[in-house]
Amino acid sequence: MVKDAESFRRDLPNVVATSQATETCIVIDGELDAGVSEWFGACVTTALEKRPELMAIDARRVTFLDSSGLRSLLLARAAANDAGVAFRIDDPSPELRRFIERTGLRALLLDG
Repeated sequence: MVKDAESFRRDLPNVVATSQATETCIVIDGELDAGVSEWFGACVTTALEKRPELMAIDARRVTFLDSSGLRSLLLARAAANDAGVAFRIDDPSPELRRFIERTGLRALLLDG
């Protein structure tokens, strides 16, 4: 688990990060909106401090996404890129996929 993962789990049970030697996975279960974005960003920052080779976002259980959630994903991708860490969104839910496709960001977030 990433540093302070227990506090993430206590305060925001739908975002959990786990780390292995070369990969960090952040699981989002439910909504990714303004109420979740700050904690998601803190989770990303903490995870990147471990300098994994890959940051994967498990998005199969995302039920709702708004513009702040989309911004969070874009910021996570940019932060990973700046840190030299590969970034991918694994198994995006139909809701997430539709939202990303409608915004024209498929190539940036899903096909990369």
